[in-house]
Amino acid sequence: MPLVLLRIALAIGFLVDFSVAILALFFQSAMGPLLDIPLKDPAATTIAGGEFVVVSLVYLAVLRAPLRYRALLFVLFLDQLFAIALPAYEIGRGNVVATWKTVGPMPGNALLAAIYLFALFRLRPVDRTD
Repeated sequence: MPLVLLRIALAIGFLVDFSVAILALFFQSAMGPLLDIPLKDPAATTIAGGEFVVVSLVYLAVLRAPLRYRALLFVLFLDQLFAIALPAYEIGRGNVVATWKTVGPMPGNALLAAIYLFALFRLRPVDRTD
C-alpha cells in the first residue's frame, strides 16, 4: 500500500473526528440538524467530544510517523468500525433515524477501516542502516 494513500486516509479520519469533537464540545445544538444525532444528554455529549479530541490526536501522531506508530492503526480501525456498528445498532433500536446523514458516511467509514487494517498488517518499517 502506498504511504500516500494511508496518509490521505489518516487526514480524512482526523478531519472527521476533529469536526465532530468541535461540534460536541462547542456547538451541541447543531449536532441534530447537521448529523441527525439526537441530543438527549449534554454532559455525555461533552464527554464524547473530549474522547473525539483524543482520537484526533492519535490520528495526528500516526499521520506524522506512520511507520513508528503503526500499532495505533488498530485503534483507528476500531474508531471507524464503531462509526459503522454503533449508528447501525441505534437505527435498529429506533433511537436514530436512518437518513442519508447517518447511513451515508458508513461506506466511507468501511473504506477507511479497511485501509487502516490493511496497512496495519502490510506496512513494514524501512531498514535504514546506511
